[in-house]
Amino acid sequence: MEGVDEVEQAVGNAFQGFLTAYQVPLAIAVIVIAALLANWLLRKLLMRTVTHVVRGVKKAQDVDTTSEMRAAPYVSARAVQRTRTLGTVGRAVITWVIVVIAMILILGQLGVNLAALLTSAGIVAAGLAFGAQNIVKDLLNGIFMVFEDQLGVGDIVTIGTISGTVEDVGIRVTQVRAMDGTLWFIRNGEILTLGNASQGWGQAIIDITVDARQDMTRVSDVALDAARELLRSEKYARKVTGSPELLGLESIFGDRATLRLLVKTRPEAQWEVQRGVRAELRRKFGEHDIKLADELPRQPGGAV
Repeated sequence: MEGVDEVEQAVGNAFQGFLTAYQVPLAIAVIVIAALLANWLLRKLLMRTVTHVVRGVKKAQDVDTTSEMRAAPYVSARAVQRTRTLGTVGRAVITWVIVVIAMILILGQLGVNLAALLTSAGIVAAGLAFGAQNIVKDLLNGIFMVFEDQLGVGDIVTIGTISGTVEDVGIRVTQVRAMDGTLWFIRNGEILTLGNASQGWGQAIIDITVDARQDMTRVSDVALDAARELLRSEKYARKVTGSPELLGLESIFGDRATLRLLVKTRPEAQWEVQRGVRAELRRKFGEHDIKLADELPRQPGGAV
């Protein structure tokens, strides 16, 4: 028994000596593991909340994708995009906050004077604020863009000469996927003008160029009837928010006259409506023997 007790005591002393010798590394390891777990858990909870909100809105609208939402409950569709954007920014904020807290705790374990360190950090930060004004500008502009709802994940935007779909809104950089598949990384501080086609409503603009020698009143009536018939179909009824409006004669040049037709749509639907109306107009004009400009013989020096 005495031998067993001596062995147990020796093991206990060895373990105690191990803890004493490696107290700081072990504490740092615990902090790192706790930080990783906290980061994973908080991000998981955030994304679960985002998913819950998105699914709730889609279930209420009885749709599978955000783009299928009807125009009337625009606020619901916007809530989905805004929730996703805030979720993206929230993940970055969670990670940075946990990293900063973990670093402070680790430095404390290493015996660093935190009061002096924070004072020095404040001085350094003030100096960096002047030297890294662009980074500070990017961060502040990114925060304001998100909380002012200037854009969201999934929005179709135009930033300068770049047009495309927003794939990610970060604290410093916004990612926009162009129509040709190019992924653009745009610094938030460089975004001076931003056009968002996913907010409010859209408008399909269809210019109709026909033979100017025809009866323009008849052409206008056929154009309006064609647009109304198309927009009453199941495919397009949920994409429009108003009736077609013919502004009248937009321009005339030689034997060509151009009429302009407008259709108010839900956000992002204007291009699809434009294509559909153009195809229907061509079909209807063929039935009523109305000649489009491309069916006329080309004249030297004339516009097409």
